[in-house]
Amino acid sequence: MVGTTLKMRGDENAMENMNQVQLKKLTVPTNEVTTKRAALGDLQNRGLNRAIAAKDVAQKELKESKLPNVLRNAKARVDTHWKKQPLGASNVNGAVQAKPAQGGVAGLQRSNSVRTHAAPSAVLTRQVSASTLARGDKAAAEATSKLAVKPKPEAAPEPTLRREDSNLSKKSLTKLRAALGKPVMGVAGLKKELVAVHKKEPLAASKKDVLGLLRSDSSASSATIQPAMSLSSKRLAGIEDIDANDKENLVLVSEYVNDIYDYLYKVEIEQPIHPDHLAGQKEVSHKMRAVLIDWINEVHLQFHLAAETFQLAVAIIDRYLQVVKNTKRSNLQLVGVTALFIATKYEELFPPAVNDFVFITDDTYSAREIRMMELQIFKAIDCNLSRPLPIHFLRRYSKAAGAEDEHHAMSKYFVELATVDYDLASYKPSEIAAASLFLSLHLLNGNYRASTGFNDKHWTPTLAYYSRYSAAHLRPITRQIAKLARDAPQAKLKAIHNKYQANKFQKIALRSELSGPLLDSIVGQSLKK
Repeated sequence: MVGTTLKMRGDENAMENMNQVQLKKLTVPTNEVTTKRAALGDLQNRGLNRAIAAKDVAQKELKESKLPNVLRNAKARVDTHWKKQPLGASNVNGAVQAKPAQGGVAGLQRSNSVRTHAAPSAVLTRQVSASTLARGDKAAAEATSKLAVKPKPEAAPEPTLRREDSNLSKKSLTKLRAALGKPVMGVAGLKKELVAVHKKEPLAASKKDVLGLLRSDSSASSATIQPAMSLSSKRLAGIEDIDANDKENLVLVSEYVNDIYDYLYKVEIEQPIHPDHLAGQKEVSHKMRAVLIDWINEVHLQFHLAAETFQLAVAIIDRYLQVVKNTKRSNLQLVGVTALFIATKYEELFPPAVNDFVFITDDTYSAREIRMMELQIFKAIDCNLSRPLPIHFLRRYSKAAGAEDEHHAMSKYFVELATVDYDLASYKPSEIAAASLFLSLHLLNGNYRASTGFNDKHWTPTLAYYSRYSAAHLRPITRQIAKLARDAPQAKLKAIHNKYQANKFQKIALRSELSGPLLDSIVGQSLKK
């Protein structure tokens, strides 16, 4: 009990002390430091700081009392880098400066001021003025004002061309000289006259005189200047320029189209399909080739591929069989499906996958076999797929003939019929395209009920120029194609005939023109000969 009582008393004393300390903390002012008592060194530093602070205040009051006197005696500093022009004078840009304000001082602005180099006297004025402001000496300020030299009013400069105007005049002069340098009709004489004028007065003539002379001469000769002719029109003489209205359409490349077709004609000669190109084959015959191409056309239609894809596949097949003479009969379908696989990757935007071609062959060949055959084909044709196709030439010829959609669709039908025939494989693609269009023009523009035979009037001089073939050259090829078109409904291989019975191809295969007397007369002429 005694121990417990002592402990309780001790706790009560501790609580009283704690209460006193808390009460003392509450009564202490906020601006007094309560954590620690200041050391002796701190007290000395405080006294020293008070003396220094009192001295600073005294010096500041002294400076403030002297400053008005200094400012009263000093003059305003003038920036000599910017110099005002006299009233009424114009600056470099020709703008009149603003009038002075009501107070008598003109407003110094960027638009009515000119950046000038400081004269020696102005530099001296600036230096002495700066020293005067630093010392606040009234006498020095008066001396400075005496030394300052007032600038004499300069005469107003003559109005000159602005930099922008001079650049524009130089550009227009350069463009005009370049235009005069071109060999355009009506400009040669103008150019000679200008050269003669420059030779007579090379230095005396001013820029204004030259510009005036060029303007007057150009306006006088504007009636004789004709627009530049396209590349086609330069080469034509009395023949319609089919590219005259294509200058604004960059896709049609009217400036290069003739050069492009020159190249295509050259390439088709360099990569020919020889007559009877399957002569050395031991197991593959021309009938097997016809069956293969007919099946390729069905696959082409099923995959919804472009016309270029089918024609390129046929070209790859013929070029491969022409080189590789030991092709086995069991691999002929593999050659055809691989050729179509290559053509899709070359022509189509989204070509089918290799597994699709495996499926279309009913798993007769694997994907690896198709890839291995692809390597063999590329090796045989020297990795060259640049041989032009009949459709490339047909589009050009249809444009030259001003053909309608039905003309073009019937010509495409004839082109695809020609791909199956073995005898027509050795003709050039341009010849097949020209003969197909020649036949369609006969059937659709002529009287298909009259057995009149060929009419060369359908092959106009414009078509003869752009196709580079005459009507007499195309007649034998046209007769062979006409025979294929007449016999297509009764032929064993009907993939192409059935294809062109659809609405998508305007039901060309069902047209009455393909079984009329005119077609029979065209075919009969070939039978007689």
